[in-house]
Amino acid sequence: MKKLLTTPAQILLAIFALILPGAVAAQDAMFTIVSGDTTLTFTEEEYLALPTIEVKTENEWFDGMISYIGPSGRSLLDMVPHEGATTVTLYASDDYSVPVPIEDYYTYDVVFAHTADGRRLSRRGKGPIWVMYPLSENSELQDPLYNSRLIYQLVRMEIN
Repeated sequence: MKKLLTTPAQILLAIFALILPGAVAAQDAMFTIVSGDTTLTFTEEEYLALPTIEVKTENEWFDGMISYIGPSGRSLLDMVPHEGATTVTLYASDDYSVPVPIEDYYTYDVVFAHTADGRRLSRRGKGPIWVMYPLSENSELQDPLYNSRLIYQLVRMEIN
């Protein structure tokens, strides 16, 4: 399920992020989205206030079905202009990066999870943000290509 910006606080947060992209100090930044001349930077509090989806899936790192909660990739993309863009490059805190076709975010409910099974993701536990696809619901996603896109310790998204 996709949740939209529904509360006045969520709408104001999105507007604030668009109008004052440099307002968040770099040391306070948890996550940044860059698209052309637009840069949105989120503190942890701002990121946790974004609308969320839930994806329940299995993956190769943990046994059993796990519930991942966070903003959808689709909703994050829709916060910035990205007309004509075809790829998103995701960056982890260790500078690992992976290119992802934008169409993935409109085809699947990809979650940029901050919570797994009700617990905030820590750096030691693949956090603070872990990109998770609905692997269990889509057999075509059970492929090494998609496993490479399950980037953890995510800090930046660049739209190309």
